[in-house]
Amino acid sequence: MAGITFSGLATGLETDDIITELMTLERAPLDRLEAQKEAEATRLAAFKQLDSRLEDLRAAVGDLNITSEVRTSRISLSSEDALTASSNGAASGSYDITVVQLAQMQKTVSVGVSSDTVAGLGTGTFTVAGKTITVDENNNSLQGLADSINALSEKTGVEASIINDGSGANAYHLVLTGQDAQTSFTASSNLVDSEGAALPFSLTETRSAQQAVAYVDGIQVVSDTNTVSGVIPGVTMHLSSVSDTSYSGTYEAGVDPWEWADPPQYDSTLMTVEPDTEALKEKVSTFVSSYNAVMDWISAGYDEFGAAAPSAEDIEAGAEDILSDVVRGDSTVNGIKRQLQNILSSQIDTTGSMSVLSQLGISTQRDGSINLNDSAFNEALEKDFDGVVSLLAGENDTEGVMKKFNTKLLEMTGATSGMYAEKQERYDSAIKRLDNQIARTEPLIDKKEATLRAKFSALELLVSDMNSQSSFLTQQMDMLTNMMTGNN
Repeated sequence: MAGITFSGLATGLETDDIITELMTLERAPLDRLEAQKEAEATRLAAFKQLDSRLEDLRAAVGDLNITSEVRTSRISLSSEDALTASSNGAASGSYDITVVQLAQMQKTVSVGVSSDTVAGLGTGTFTVAGKTITVDENNNSLQGLADSINALSEKTGVEASIINDGSGANAYHLVLTGQDAQTSFTASSNLVDSEGAALPFSLTETRSAQQAVAYVDGIQVVSDTNTVSGVIPGVTMHLSSVSDTSYSGTYEAGVDPWEWADPPQYDSTLMTVEPDTEALKEKVSTFVSSYNAVMDWISAGYDEFGAAAPSAEDIEAGAEDILSDVVRGDSTVNGIKRQLQNILSSQIDTTGSMSVLSQLGISTQRDGSINLNDSAFNEALEKDFDGVVSLLAGENDTEGVMKKFNTKLLEMTGATSGMYAEKQERYDSAIKRLDNQIARTEPLIDKKEATLRAKFSALELLVSDMNSQSSFLTQQMDMLTNMMTGNN
């Protein structure tokens, strides 16, 4: 507990005020260290703002650095009755599509039994896809048999499930399903009750395994699933129904309808693939906005560019407090700006007619930001769409502009070696150093204050003693004077 002091009772001095003022001077070095900590924190926050904008720019160029992202296309179908389709960088073209058979997996269903858990299947064997399962008291319920079948599914390619048809009596059915459209299997049972009498547990194939079959411009295409990709580069077709027929053809037993001598006439679906220029323009516009966000942040610290930080009222209303002014002239910031501008103006050697971004209507402004001229961009797309794709995403072994941006931005924003990671490491080191200095300085200041208070306390005691002696001497002199004058 601090001692009680009575400031200046003997001397009349404002001791506490004097000590406070003296300690304010003594604490100046400590205050400077604390101010340096705040400055380091603000500086790190500034680099965090820049890193956030670089991350946004990296995301924007990530949507433009590979051909499939730039060559955006849209698909239109004359009908969606038989199929739908999606595009991932597909080239322009038109195709006639006919669906003559959907893919399906084999389904085999058992006769119904009264319970899925009660042991009622007797004993014996159950064979599926050539593998025999022993049925005994450990697995002679419907669920037990299903579990035994599933334990062998990797070998047989058959999985078992149970369905309740809701009929009440004998409502539980074992359902066997092949793993894909090429898996055909047989299943049979040889079960007897406790007296050796055969137990009927019949199985019926309700659906056979078959591949999907379609025709693309008259060429037969087969698939194990109803999702067909790779036939047309960049296009994925989702088959949903067999195409309608305008002529039923002449039936031939044991022959697929499309293989009949007189086959059905299937209605075809016209699929058209064309460039989706609006989607590409939106991605390029996002790139321009993201690039400008970086340059605007950098130029916000320079009055000559006219980029002003938000006012106090704006910040109070929710605007971000732009901190680029605290790193004005920083070599890292200037280096980032210079590297991005160099990539922006780089020339790409492609076989197309486009080699620099300015040919797309992207121009650089005085403050480092860029502008997209819509009419020039539209003209470039109309004139040489493939050239635009090559310029942005590259071709063969040649990197496009956006690939160059992506590579550099990945380097700038890396979690362990990027710009902010390096600044964070520097900040941690600086704070540790400052904290150590503060830790060494604070005890010295506390000791100085204690020394000052001790000296002032000693002064008060000395003055108090002197005042007491002065009072005693004054009293004695008064008594001596009275004795000499005869005054009592």
